[in-house]
Amino acid sequence: MIIMLIPYLIALLFIHSIVAKVTIKPVNSAGLPSNQYIVENQLPLSNQTHELVKVEDIILVSQMSNSVLVKVQVDKYGVAQQVAGFQIANPNSSLHGLALSTKNPGMVWLTLEADNKLVLIDPVVASVTDAPKVIKEINVPKPGNGPHYIGEYETDLWVSLKESYHVLRINYENPKDYNLYQGVVHPIFVAQHPINKMFYSSEDDSSKIMKINPATGETTQINVNASAGTTPVGMISGPKGIWFALLGSKTAGTGTFGFIDHDDKIVYHKLTSPLGKDAALLHLAFDVAYKTNHKLYLLSSSIINPSALDMIIKVTFDKHWTTIKDEKVIVFPTQQCQSHRLLPTQFNVFATELSSSKLLTLFSP
Repeated sequence: MIIMLIPYLIALLFIHSIVAKVTIKPVNSAGLPSNQYIVENQLPLSNQTHELVKVEDIILVSQMSNSVLVKVQVDKYGVAQQVAGFQIANPNSSLHGLALSTKNPGMVWLTLEADNKLVLIDPVVASVTDAPKVIKEINVPKPGNGPHYIGEYETDLWVSLKESYHVLRINYENPKDYNLYQGVVHPIFVAQHPINKMFYSSEDDSSKIMKINPATGETTQINVNASAGTTPVGMISGPKGIWFALLGSKTAGTGTFGFIDHDDKIVYHKLTSPLGKDAALLHLAFDVAYKTNHKLYLLSSSIINPSALDMIIKVTFDKHWTTIKDEKVIVFPTQQCQSHRLLPTQFNVFATELSSSKLLTLFSP
C-alpha cells in the first residue's frame, strides 16, 4: 500500500515546490492616486463637442457640428445632475467659441463660425431647462470670416478668424471701432501678455505665432522652433508671460509646451515622464490656485494623430516658473475621443471629448 502511494506523494511534493516559489505582495499602482476619481458625463450626441465655461453650477458646452449649446448642471465634484441642449441659430451656424464676460457678470460670449457672428447671451443658469436669451449680436466686419476663439478685454473683444486668417479687435459697445490684423494659416487662440501688454495668436498649420501691437497696428510673425515641435494651438496668459501648447504632427507629438517672455524670448519645456514625453499637447490651463501651488494642466489629444493618447498631465513648477518639479499623468477612460479643452475649477478639472460627446471631470472627494 505504501509503495502504491509513493508516486502520489512525489507529485504532491512537486506541486508544493512550484507553488511555494510564487509570492504575492502589494505594489505602488501607477495612475490615479487613491483619492482621485474620473467621471465621464454623457452629453447629447454630436460629431464635435468643443468649448466650455462655468457659470455658477452650470457648465456650458458648445457642440459645433450641429450648433447646439449644452447646459450641464453639476454637483460639487462635477458630476452631471441635469443636462439640456439648445439650438443656437440653425444647425449649420457652427457654434464654437465661449467666453465669460467680465463687464457683464454671468453673461457669456459665443461665436457662430459659419454665420460670422459674435453673440452675447444670458445663459439663464437658474434653470437647466430654460433657454438662454440673446443680449447682443455683432456681425464680423468683412473681409473677416470664421470667428473661432473669443475673449473679452475691457470693452474690446479679441477674436481669431479661422477662415480668413485674421485676428479681430472690435469694441462691442461701438462695433464700428475695429481692427483686422492679417495672419497666416490658421489663427486659433489669442492672449494678452501680462507684462508687455501685446497680443499673441497661435497659428497652427503655419507653426507660427503672431504678435500684435494694438497701439501701432504692427504685427510680427514668430517662428516655432521645429526642433521643439510643431502646430501651436492652445495659448493663454499666465505667470510672467504667454504659455502655449504644441500639438505636433499627424504621426507624432513631442510632449513640449512653450513660454514667451516680455522680450519675445521663447523657452520650451519638455515633458519627461514615460507617457508625457511624446504627448500631443492641444490645450493648457493653470490651476485656480496656481499662484501658490505652481500647477499647470496640459491636455494631450488624438485630434490629428489617432495613435496619440488622450490625457491630462498635471505639471508642478518651482516658484520661479522655470523648472518642472513633477509630472502626473491621468489617461482618459475613453481613448481616441479627441480630447479638446480643459477647465480647472476649485474642486475639479473638466475636459471635453470632441468625438465622443462627453464631459470628463477629475475630482477628489
